[in-house]
Amino acid sequence: MGLALAVILPVAGVGLMRAIGIFDRLPAAPFFVAVIAATLVGRLSAGVLASCLSSVLIVWFELPVGDESLDLGDLIGVAVFMTSTFLIAYSLSSTDAARDAADLAGAEIETLARALAAERNTMRQVLQQMPNGVVVSDREGNIIVRNVRSLDILEPGLDSDGPDDVRQDSWIARRSDGSRYRARELPLDRSLRTGEVVLGERIEIERHDGTVVTIEVDSAPIRSTDEEAIEGAVSVFQDVTERIETQARLAASTRRLQQLQAVTDATLSGLGFDDLAQRLLGTLRAVLETDSATLLLLDRSGTELVEHSTVGVETDGPAVTVPLGLGIAGKIASTATPLVADDLSTFEPKRHWLTDVMSSLMGAPLVFRGEVRGVIHVATRDPRRFSVDELEVLELAANRIASALERASLADGRAAMAQALQRSLLPKSLPEIHGVELAALYRPFSPDDEIGGDFYDVFPHGDGSWAVVVGDVSGKGPGAAAVMGLAAHTLRASGRYESRPSAVLRALNDALIGAEWVSAERFCTVCQMRLRPGPDQLRVTLCLAGHPMPYLISADGSVEQVGAAGTILGSFADPNLHDVSFDLGPGDALIAFTDGLIEHRDVGVETGERRLREYLFGCSGRPAEEVVWGIEHRLFDESLPDDDIALVVVRRP
Repeated sequence: MGLALAVILPVAGVGLMRAIGIFDRLPAAPFFVAVIAATLVGRLSAGVLASCLSSVLIVWFELPVGDESLDLGDLIGVAVFMTSTFLIAYSLSSTDAARDAADLAGAEIETLARALAAERNTMRQVLQQMPNGVVVSDREGNIIVRNVRSLDILEPGLDSDGPDDVRQDSWIARRSDGSRYRARELPLDRSLRTGEVVLGERIEIERHDGTVVTIEVDSAPIRSTDEEAIEGAVSVFQDVTERIETQARLAASTRRLQQLQAVTDATLSGLGFDDLAQRLLGTLRAVLETDSATLLLLDRSGTELVEHSTVGVETDGPAVTVPLGLGIAGKIASTATPLVADDLSTFEPKRHWLTDVMSSLMGAPLVFRGEVRGVIHVATRDPRRFSVDELEVLELAANRIASALERASLADGRAAMAQALQRSLLPKSLPEIHGVELAALYRPFSPDDEIGGDFYDVFPHGDGSWAVVVGDVSGKGPGAAAVMGLAAHTLRASGRYESRPSAVLRALNDALIGAEWVSAERFCTVCQMRLRPGPDQLRVTLCLAGHPMPYLISADGSVEQVGAAGTILGSFADPNLHDVSFDLGPGDALIAFTDGLIEHRDVGVETGERRLREYLFGCSGRPAEEVVWGIEHRLFDESLPDDDIALVVVRRP
């Protein structure tokens, strides 16, 4: 469009001037107008074209027809025209270009400003929506940006002119040890002053309303593009109060479970009542970190408490009874509810050592199957406020202790009954036999307090000889005790009429097989000996029914096993039994025993036999009682038995 005007306008100017007749008076005016118009429309290129075309037209129309030359003045005029029109065109085009550039720059600046405003708005919205508090300061330490969450954490409820409004004096910052942060010690200040990067620093904030929260702070400096200067700092923090409280509750729960586990482990120890009570009190005292722990039990009348045991402190003499409803323990038992005495001086206990020595107490009833069986309490010398968690631990521990002590009491009763029944089946004392030393040992072992099947007996035959029996019934419990009683009765009854050991054992085998109430799995092993003392000898006839061979300790110090292996009793109608006879010389001893003496889980049978032989090598010449004493006090020190033991030592002096 501009180039077309650059051609059209000069030509039109020539025609216009000729028509109007003003060419002679203003020869260059129309062409100046044409150049200006072409430049305004088509910029510099159109202006230059219009200038050149105008110059040609001027020269063309200035020459007279037939004149072939121009004078110097004409040429200078044309040159001046071209130069001036070019300068005009250049000036106009430069002005337009500058105006366009300015317009473009303005448009770009406006676009950038809008983008910057949008970005700033986005960043502000992001900051306001962040779950953490954010604070930004400039290089002078002035807060220039902070989000709403920072206000909620540090200054809840305060009126604010906006998220950037600052009230630095509305809260107090403290360390975990309670000391206050001084000026310029907060993470944001340290990052601004020294460039320190702070990660996860915990600060306790006391707010204007008196509430206290714990925040976790990250802070870092904002550096210039060359990383040299610090232009500001940013701090991001979050309220971790609930997290800390949750962690504390979890830790308390874990600790409470561990404490209860310690008490539970003690209740499963399998100890007797008294030993278990001592262990439980010691465990409870350690768990609750108290100075004493006391157990009181309800007496048979159900009207008074009796102090059973106390650990951790010396009491004031003999235990006193506490009537229900009186004193601290009496109130706990009568109401069946726990009691906390932070200040014992305000109470009137029945046992004065509590107020004389202790300052604070916490107690709980021992309830088993809905009935109060006693009271347990713990106390401290220094004043102490027991927490709800500690009281809960004591109550739960009291429930477990009540059940454990009840089981232990029943177990003690069962054990006493079992031992009484078992010992009733054994001889109360050994008879005196001329020319014979006798010694015996019976040591029951049963972790479940059940009756074992080991036994021994010494009784006379009808022909004047003596029977020495050591036997072992398989299994434990009432069934084993019944078979043991049957065996002892049958052996004595048969021994009145028959003295041969094999014959007596066959009679026992027939009785076991013939008893319908004896199960097929129940069998018996027996070592049956017949002693015939004489003026100068002691004749021994021995028969074994599935029983360990006895050891013969000769006067010369040698040790050997004697007898012939036989069949167990109660399983076969015709057992294989053999009588073996020999004489005991002066100083010789014979030891018969059950397998519990040599069979130990921790060492094995071979090691048990080796230990027994090694001990017996040193028993030559010793009285029968010394041999038994050494077995009980030396061999058992090396390895505790895990089965019942019965043994008899027969010695010729």
